[in-house]
Amino acid sequence: MKKSRITIRHAISGRLRFNVNEILHAYERAVSLEKWLAQKNGITKIEVRAHSGSVIVCYKHKEIKPEQLRELLIQALEIHPKQARSSRMPSVCAMSCVKCDPSEKTKRKKQSLFDSLLGIIALTLFVGYVIIRRVISKSPAAQGIFSLTSLVSLIASIPLFRHAIADLRHGRHKSLFPFLACSILLGIAMGEAMTALEVIWILRVGMLLEDYVAEQSRKAIREILQIAEKDTYIFVNGIEVRICADELNPGDTVVIHTGEKIPVDGTIVRGQAIIDESHITGRAEAETRGENDIVFAGTIVQKGVIFIHAEKVGDDTYLCRILQLVEDSLENRAPVEQQADILAERLFKIGISATVGTLLITLNPFRAFTVMLVMACPCATVLAASTAISAAIANAAKNHILIKGGLYLEMVGKADSFCFDKTGTLTIDVPQISEIISFLADKTENDVLELAAIAEIHNEHPLAKAVMKEAEIRGILPRSHVTCEFVLGLGVTAQVNGNKIMVGNSRFMNQGGIDISFFAEEAEKRVAMGQTLIYVAENQTLHGLIAVGNTLRPHALSVLEYLRKDGVKNLHLITGDTEPVAKHLAESLGFDDYKAELLPEDKAYHLEMLESSGCRVVMVGDGVNDALALSRASVGIAMGAGGADVAIEAADIALTDSDLKRLLTLRQLSRQTLRVIDQNYWLATSTNIFGMVFGAMGLLSPLMGGMLHIVHTLGILANSSRLLTWKGDNGKTA
Repeated sequence: MKKSRITIRHAISGRLRFNVNEILHAYERAVSLEKWLAQKNGITKIEVRAHSGSVIVCYKHKEIKPEQLRELLIQALEIHPKQARSSRMPSVCAMSCVKCDPSEKTKRKKQSLFDSLLGIIALTLFVGYVIIRRVISKSPAAQGIFSLTSLVSLIASIPLFRHAIADLRHGRHKSLFPFLACSILLGIAMGEAMTALEVIWILRVGMLLEDYVAEQSRKAIREILQIAEKDTYIFVNGIEVRICADELNPGDTVVIHTGEKIPVDGTIVRGQAIIDESHITGRAEAETRGENDIVFAGTIVQKGVIFIHAEKVGDDTYLCRILQLVEDSLENRAPVEQQADILAERLFKIGISATVGTLLITLNPFRAFTVMLVMACPCATVLAASTAISAAIANAAKNHILIKGGLYLEMVGKADSFCFDKTGTLTIDVPQISEIISFLADKTENDVLELAAIAEIHNEHPLAKAVMKEAEIRGILPRSHVTCEFVLGLGVTAQVNGNKIMVGNSRFMNQGGIDISFFAEEAEKRVAMGQTLIYVAENQTLHGLIAVGNTLRPHALSVLEYLRKDGVKNLHLITGDTEPVAKHLAESLGFDDYKAELLPEDKAYHLEMLESSGCRVVMVGDGVNDALALSRASVGIAMGAGGADVAIEAADIALTDSDLKRLLTLRQLSRQTLRVIDQNYWLATSTNIFGMVFGAMGLLSPLMGGMLHIVHTLGILANSSRLLTWKGDNGKTA
């Protein structure tokens, strides 16, 4: 195996995401790899995703290095050779190609649904013909082994037999499909070909409805995250040239006019426009965007003309990546879905026992066959969780909540501990500069601010944005630096014309050997007021201080109060900010505990300690400095994740805007989904048990047993579909 087949797609300290083409859609191989790698020293968490060809590894960076992990992965692939792809893969596209265009996937899914529908219509017409013949002509259709009805039943069962053979090859002898295949063959052998045909019809309708619900969920997500028009304009040699949006390349200059949709992620190089960014931010009000502002695919220019330097196009745009993640999430099964499979297997065992028992007690093969039919179709039990989860994920996407799988939807409702970052999460994204102080007589406030802006010009941290915003207000245009180095949680160093500029907190200054004791007393007063201090130094000399005030997000206090009433036992504030600032905020918002001046690895360690004590922890952060903590939590929620690659990769759930009340919607949706699943379980199990009893007593014919499945399958699908339109109470009740 060549190393080039394994690439690192994303990396932060303690977490790597590999792209491995060799495991794409190879589900059995993925499971083997995950089990083997999980046993290796230094690896704390491993997740192998066959549907996207990704391997995500959380590791102890002091014990094992990224290159060693890569070698381990290569070794694992050699030990576990390639196998046949699993027949359980629902997408025809996925079984036939390694990589394909998303639009082609959609076409093939629709074609598959259409083919299934045609097959069901043909079966329905044949059943209708048999019923009409029996009622009108008084001549029942033959149901013997060599009859037309038996032949139609066998032909219609071909997809079922394929599933059954695949399950047997993979050792799944107690699964649904082998049992159903035996039931159908037994029915034909007993002269009940019509009943066997009914079982096939029910199964295919159930599978079609499940695929339809999943496809509707995907469709709802695609409509919400609609990307771009088919055609757009690029600026070439002073002329606007119309091209297909699929032909865009990074580096193109795209021209967007009033009413058009932006097809790329990029930076405005000319012009100004009012842009509807609701798909990204969730805000109803349009925003004014001009030169040097970043814009995203899928947003709409309401008024104006802008020229955009394309940075990400096609599948690499933010919304395309989100769409793929949410579609993949339908494959990421929650524990409650796995419980459905366990329940279905138990019902299968009960069905076998009940069938044999009925035959021994009554000596009536038709009663035993009826019991077998009733218990042979636990499809509604399997559908109970999967349809509800799919509908809930689609509902969440409508509310700008992007969930990577049912696993996280279930866990967020059961979590008993929440950890919050401060800046960008509880406070607004761009804090306000409240004061600038110069320590040198020949330096003005603007001189201090300009030095800070030079160093922070490429920094995406909220404090850096506050500096840049203030510089823009004062008309300061910072010079470009030659080099810069960011130190997460501390500050930034920049080199300009041979001069070394340092901008950061007190720890950063102390590490750099810069004396800040002169301002200690004044600094302490400002910190006690809840302000964050940014020190500015040049060539080892402290030039000044910038005080930044933090403005709480709307509803921050009410959201925390709701979580407390909703059963959350621990509310922790974990921040890289100073002790007095963290203490002031923690006391004012009623946190149980707080940790200040934490580096990214310190935040992750704090979460690990909480989880080791038995807590189920949700981490809420802005997706930048909190990436490591987001990846280590039971559930990581990234706030305002528009365009942030690190948030998309590290978080389990992403809120596309920064509305804290979406946390309440998310938690309520989780609870409602679990309630719907419980209702589905009761409906499926009770109808199966009653059907089994009535069949054993001779009160239910084989035909009626089949009808019973139609009723409860449709009932479960209807109950799950309520989640598509469910709305929370916005935190009015706990």
